[in-house]
Amino acid sequence: MPISKLDQLESEHDIHDLVHRYAELCDQAYDPDGLAGLFTEDAIWSSQSKDGSVNFGRHVGREEIRRFFAEASGYLGPMTLHYYFSPRVEVALDGVTATGHGYTMAILDRRPSGASQDSPERERVVLGGTYTHEYRKVEGRWLISKSAAGGVELGGFVGADGSKPSA
Repeated sequence: MPISKLDQLESEHDIHDLVHRYAELCDQAYDPDGLAGLFTEDAIWSSQSKDGSVNFGRHVGREEIRRFFAEASGYLGPMTLHYYFSPRVEVALDGVTATGHGYTMAILDRRPSGASQDSPERERVVLGGTYTHEYRKVEGRWLISKSAAGGVELGGFVGADGSKPSA
């Protein structure tokens, strides 16, 4: 039996809240416990541009996803600002699975390529791309079961004189 229109609309709303909460937690120093709590135990998270210029890897399982985000604040931030645009959600007839797609843009500080692991040096860049998500309702709560981001570096911030401002 298909889900009711009300259940469908409530599910879509809950999933929109979920993806916006994800962006919020990314901007809180990639809160690893908070972010991991948005994923199913068996979730898959991946992020790579088609050309390979942006590659944050593929992480399987809630604990591996938590570890990834715990390490991310070492080379991303402290300033990050994630935007999530035009989320489209399709709830399956079973009422417990869904798919989604949206656009993202992130302005963030990152450790420059070639800088040492402990370098405090940062450069500010803009990333843009898309997210494709799969969701599953677990114990009455929508969670991300698969997240695949494809992005591209849109550029860095450059001063009028051509210099890169330090972050």
